[in-house]
Amino acid sequence: MKEFFENHKWAVILSILALLIVLMIYLIGWWTLLAIVFVVIAIFFGRMMDRGGFEAVKDFFRNIFRGKRA
Repeated sequence: MKEFFENHKWAVILSILALLIVLMIYLIGWWTLLAIVFVVIAIFFGRMMDRGGFEAVKDFFRNIFRGKRA
């Protein structure tokens, strides 16, 4: 079992996460879950701006969308 988990760690973790999301949608409703997601995103970016200002947010998106530029 340990070997299986080590070889498929992310598949197991993301499957469990997907199951939890489906259960939350079923139990609390889609719109409530969507509102919670927006609040969490707002808190994340708010804390980022508190620590590094708007430049921190720009750096965050630069790092995400960084790629080879022609």
